[in-house]
Amino acid sequence: AKSAVNVAERRRSEGRFTEEAGKFMVVLFAHDRVRIHGYSRLVADLGDYTLPGFIGALLKAGWNVQPYGEIDTSGYQVPPLATTDAPMHVMHFYLEKTWYEVSRPVADPTDRVGSLDVSVLQKEILEGMLGITDPRGDPRLHYMGGAKPLSELERLVDSGEYALAVAMQPVAVETVLAIADADGVMPPKSTWFEPKLLSGLVVHTID
Repeated sequence: AKSAVNVAERRRSEGRFTEEAGKFMVVLFAHDRVRIHGYSRLVADLGDYTLPGFIGALLKAGWNVQPYGEIDTSGYQVPPLATTDAPMHVMHFYLEKTWYEVSRPVADPTDRVGSLDVSVLQKEILEGMLGITDPRGDPRLHYMGGAKPLSELERLVDSGEYALAVAMQPVAVETVLAIADADGVMPPKSTWFEPKLLSGLVVHTID
């Protein structure tokens, strides 16, 4: 869509704008026909932290940190340990062959964007603790689409390529719709939607 807007604006500035140049392709899915996966994060290193130091910093910042035993890594997400009706931030970290649940209550549920797990993860942990200030361009931070098993995150960390994997819980469709209805903007790499359209080539004449 952004590329189509750029073309339309350029043609308008050049006096070559046409009605067809102001259009772009879209696809619509019913909200109950899509599935949202979490968008995983992979971090190259823990900066100056050791594993105990990093866990200690999380605890000091008010996070609950609980290690797992064995889990089924064939699925897309880690089953949460936290059981409460109150809104909770719940994320799952994989470090040094162990999964941890990192959780705490949501401070302000009325802030729909600011209270997203991805927002808090970026602001308080990736930036606040690990110094990753640019979620789009920092070479220490990479992303993996949610439609891959947890075993792939484990493989990438166990290989030494990354020090930390973060498996995110999926955002509810209702939350995405509420943010859109309020003209809000989701943070980068918040959602992985399925079904995905197959790649292809469509030619549309704009002159």
